[in-house]
Amino acid sequence: MNYLLEQSRDAWINAFFTGNYEVLAQYEDENFKVIYEQDGRIETNSVRYERIAHAVQNGVWKPRNPDVEFEEFEYNNDLNQCTVLIGLEQGKTMIQENWIFDGRWKITELRFLKKKLEES
Repeated sequence: MNYLLEQSRDAWINAFFTGNYEVLAQYEDENFKVIYEQDGRIETNSVRYERIAHAVQNGVWKPRNPDVEFEEFEYNNDLNQCTVLIGLEQGKTMIQENWIFDGRWKITELRFLKKKLEES
């Protein structure tokens, strides 16, 4: 199960960085949303696809690849839901991905968390 999720995440991440919103749609749940807790903003997949398509058409789609410090995977007991917690080195920001498995893995939510990691 873990390997299938990793394959899905890799394909989804690659689609994002290349601006391929058609492939993104294959890995995102129909109700997928991006939540920016800091700004109190929610972005639906349709709005996102339009922005990505516009940026790609204008040659300005150049998302930066973040420096990932760690990734933690937490599955439910049935192994059909997984929360991925991602810690970013720069600024100690946290990102959370929520995935579900229903024949194949799909992401339901990408959340940029308001809370930052505690300095140690």
